[in-house]
Amino acid sequence: MLFMAIAGMALAQEQEQDLQDKLKEGRFETLKHMLDYRFKGGSGEFEHVFFSTVTYPENAQNNCIIGTTILSFTVSCDNKLDNFSLRNPLHYGINEELQKFLSATTDMWNTCNDDKYTKFEVPVLFTLTGTETGAKGFLTLEVENPGFSCKDDSYYLQQFERLRDKRKVNKALKMLDMLIRRDPYNTSYYDMKRDLLESKKDK
Repeated sequence: MLFMAIAGMALAQEQEQDLQDKLKEGRFETLKHMLDYRFKGGSGEFEHVFFSTVTYPENAQNNCIIGTTILSFTVSCDNKLDNFSLRNPLHYGINEELQKFLSATTDMWNTCNDDKYTKFEVPVLFTLTGTETGAKGFLTLEVENPGFSCKDDSYYLQQFERLRDKRKVNKALKMLDMLIRRDPYNTSYYDMKRDLLESKKDK
């Protein structure tokens, strides 16, 4: 019975991951379509400008800063770039790199006739080779690790489960926040956080 329960949980987790991946791919396809329409040279040129402009700050690498920042901005139909914001900011110089990138796209936008092509949300993943993460970015900057291993997602998930079981809620929340920083579109992390906070209220 125990084996069947464990197998059932593993299957449910696999199905949840498949759903998450499909949602991400759908989001990326929509974004690609918008960029192909609005950005001069399309999504490929947008990516080229990113990689020719953005570097992974050494300080971020040395501190194992891995995560997905969501770059939000608007480009009006008359090409005014505005409303820049970063959801899930990573700091350590990364935010400034993304600001530099967006500034580099000024005057590279096509006019439009439909406001639905004016709001952009671009997930940008910064990650280090050899560190396993389920996060995916529309743009992904991956560099070699800084000479030592950084912790995989599985480490933070295991620590979360251990601390949750020991009722160390605040420490468990910190582990979840690390996972959310890496993969802010993973709704299962928010479900886990909500359940943990509700259990804290019930005490």
